[in-house]
Amino acid sequence: MDIYTAILELKSPEQCKEFLQDICSPAELSALEQRWKTATLLVEGKTYHEIIDEMKISSVIVSRVNRVLQYGNGSLRRLILGI
Repeated sequence: MDIYTAILELKSPEQCKEFLQDICSPAELSALEQRWKTATLLVEGKTYHEIIDEMKISSVIVSRVNRVLQYGNGSLRRLILGI
């Protein structure tokens, strides 16, 4: 089984959290959570400055996440919007 199939086998948010805690370092997991929150705020229409002030992160992170939202395959935006 590959990692993508394994992720699809998870049945609850708690199982997903436990899996990610096992497979990621604390720093990696924190970075994933930070990117998700940044993407959510961008989709909600928050400005770079609002996000930087709220989350205490660099503009580089906000820019990278925004680039994914603008030029990625759309899966991140679809998940955030629930479509």
